[in-house]
Amino acid sequence: MKPSFALSMAIPEDWTAVPIKSAAIFEVSNVDKHSHADEEPVRLCNYTDVYKNESITLDMDLMRATATEDEISKFHLEVEDVVITKDSETWDDIAVPAIVTETADDLVCGYHLAFIRSNPDALSGRYLFRAIQSRPVALQLELASTGVTRCGLPKGSIGSERIPLPPISTQLNIADYLDRETARIDKLIESKE
Repeated sequence: MKPSFALSMAIPEDWTAVPIKSAAIFEVSNVDKHSHADEEPVRLCNYTDVYKNESITLDMDLMRATATEDEISKFHLEVEDVVITKDSETWDDIAVPAIVTETADDLVCGYHLAFIRSNPDALSGRYLFRAIQSRPVALQLELASTGVTRCGLPKGSIGSERIPLPPISTQLNIADYLDRETARIDKLIESKE
């Protein structure tokens, strides 16, 4: 085992630890909830959509708003994008992730959020989602946030935080396993309730 990406965690020999920006692009959205007559109608993925759900789907009750053509182009969400909370009242609500599992031409990332779009040759979006859920990666992002009464994650910090990066086949196996186990646990909870 060799030293790792955060907090002296060890990773297997065939893995690397890389800054997010080396395997993905990311954007911090400035699309607000207001509607303007001179803008295009959009479905807006908001903070609570991400905070309360692990996945973003088209059957969600997404807010209707408007955005400019440039905003739609820049902040359009694609399948396997990982959306994270960027601002919050407390640092431990920073970098709560959700993965986009369905998209449409009018689906846009909203204010107080950032999205990360992986390079599929290097990084699986499903694996990235699970990596950000992990305590070592989440803690890096939480600690990078600034502020006292309102915490915010600077854009540069998103790209510079490190994630463990196994080979793509291993990433897919990890994501598949965690998806299966999460679904199994959810089903057990549902039957118990």
